Amino acid sequence: ANLVDFLENTLERKRKTLLGAPAGKTMLLFIDDINMPMLEKFGAQPPIELLRQVVDYKGFYDRKKLFWKGVQETQFIAACG
Repeated sequence: ANLVDFLENTLERKRKTLLGAPAGKTMLLFIDDINMPMLEKFGAQPPIELLRQVVDYKGFYDRKKLFWKGVQETQFIAACG
């Protein structure tokens, strides 16, 4: 499954440009085997890069309409295999 689709389907839509956990709660996402995505032609791992963007900048860009979607009240835990 696609990481952006997973985030959009898992997190509640607060506003058009804001996603987050249900009211009064914090979402905790566990990512197992974070080192699994295959390298693409140029050596990048897009799912890991997108995850880093969400953690560092608290959001990501909508792919179709090209606007920023913020992510709040979400924590990430990851494990390498």
